[in-house]
Amino acid sequence: MISDYKDNPFYQYAINLKKIYHAYLFEVEDIDASYEMILAFAKMIICKNHFVDNSKCDDCNICNLIDNNTYSNLKIIEPNGATIKKEQILELEKDFSFKSVDGNNQVYIIKEAEKMNLSAANSLLKFIEEPEDGIYGILITTNRKAILETIISRCSLITLTSTKKIDYKKEDIENLSYFLNLMFKQKEASLPYVKQDFLKFYETRDSIIESFNIMEVILDILIKNYYQITDDNFLFYDIIKRNLSDISLDDLVNCLEKVVIYRNKLTNVINLNINLFMDRFIIDVSEVLE
Repeated sequence: MISDYKDNPFYQYAINLKKIYHAYLFEVEDIDASYEMILAFAKMIICKNHFVDNSKCDDCNICNLIDNNTYSNLKIIEPNGATIKKEQILELEKDFSFKSVDGNNQVYIIKEAEKMNLSAANSLLKFIEEPEDGIYGILITTNRKAILETIISRCSLITLTSTKKIDYKKEDIENLSYFLNLMFKQKEASLPYVKQDFLKFYETRDSIIESFNIMEVILDILIKNYYQITDDNFLFYDIIKRNLSDISLDDLVNCLEKVVIYRNKLTNVINLNINLFMDRFIIDVSEVLE
């Protein structure tokens, strides 16, 4: 159990984000073990007093209702039998078609999101494709690969698992750390050379998808380092830090978001012009960096 989650490194990371996204996908090892932390995150979105001045609330009426699962602005969906069914998603949409009575944000949590049947997943996709102000979704899964890529691409991914251990060649870590450094440090006029350096090593669609997976882990390591979180992947930290130093947390988070979005795009589209794809990716990253 997490007795004081305000000291938890993930929570500190979450409250430092300047933007709340309309949908989150939490990938975890154990839903029950992670749920208190994720519920705390939901409280941060709903309760105006939660984590004001770096202090959790927890004793107001709203937080008490959330803890008792009786707060109308928080809906929790779990599998009904073996699956989550379309009717459960439609009921959620109906409940949230009415504006919040107290003016606070509305949040829905879908536990074991990988168990949505296809009809439920498609209904949810329509719901999150055009998000309404004040409505936020939290999906929790132990198996991200079992969720529609189109849903994943519309969520901000947060990984609370140590199972994603790097199992790549040292050369890939070196090359991609260097590539990320070029994107962080180069001026706009040098961007074509950044792409050229990348395509020397990664030319095929499959190799580029794998390279984006590695970049995700590299950025995750650097973000965790800000909050003194370590795992088995830190065996590569010295290699990464040699190429990437003095990068702000905001830049790391913004770049990670772009890496995940573009990796998902590449996964979903078979016939894609690689040169144009990399041009767009590098330009998009350069535009969100400080």
